[in-house]
Amino acid sequence: MSHEVETMAFAGQVPWHGLGARVDENVTTKEMLAAAGLNWKVELLPLQFTTPAGDSVVVPDRFALVRNTDNRVLSLTGKSWHPLQNADAIGFMKKYVEAGGAKLETAGSLRNGKVVWGLAKLDHSFNVTKGDKVEGYLLITSPHEVGKAITIRTTTVRVVCANTMAMANSASTVDYRQNHLDDFSFDEAHAAVANAHEQLVLAEKRAKTLAKLKISLRDALENVILPAAFPDVVASEGYDVDVMLLPENQPKKLQEIINSINNAPGADPRTGWGMLNGVTHWADHVAGRDPAARLYRSWGGDSS
Repeated sequence: MSHEVETMAFAGQVPWHGLGARVDENVTTKEMLAAAGLNWKVELLPLQFTTPAGDSVVVPDRFALVRNTDNRVLSLTGKSWHPLQNADAIGFMKKYVEAGGAKLETAGSLRNGKVVWGLAKLDHSFNVTKGDKVEGYLLITSPHEVGKAITIRTTTVRVVCANTMAMANSASTVDYRQNHLDDFSFDEAHAAVANAHEQLVLAEKRAKTLAKLKISLRDALENVILPAAFPDVVASEGYDVDVMLLPENQPKKLQEIINSINNAPGADPRTGWGMLNGVTHWADHVAGRDPAARLYRSWGGDSS
């Protein structure tokens, strides 16, 4: 695996990125924690250094966030940092799993432990068009890194292509976000995601509206793709969207996006839904240097 995915486990079908160790579909949160290689804790240890004379000096109010199994330093922070342990992050899903409304599907560690995630499949799915089924999920992302917040969101995955569709769900709205200045509030987080199914109902309505929206490749390039993916080109002197429609004038990245729009499984260049499917297929399956990098970008980076 690349440096993006350190360890992970999955239940059910092999994920689109092809990474991880398989576990039983009825895996518990405790079993998933172990299988995903997340049986470790983070500790705040005083930051100190040794002078040339051999004296040890403690840096006031500065701490290293350290993984207890291998002493890897994950981040440097002040004394107000409140870490969320992996067992608690994955354990957040326990309430939904035991109630029968969700099943754990994947969990793992990204970037040498700096980001931990858990993904549970909700008992909620819908068909946008014939043969195009979308499943609902709950995703928790717990970073052990200063400047990154704990987030919990509902997201969707198209079965026909197995690509993430967070964009279709309220423009990738995060249901709950909390920094590390206080202990993680499980009550507030559970309350925030209590309407997960309602969010997925809204996602279904948006998806079906997009499926009815007729749109040309030119309109998609001019209004969405080029401004989002190529802002420097759009801002350049002499920019002309019609010129960019010609293959000989397209950078490789744009050619890849258009190819996904035209040829990805389930994509349809004639509708808004088809355009969205194509772009997310590119982000999940084409962009980036390898599957692990695409996984990180899809769930924790600029593709989400």
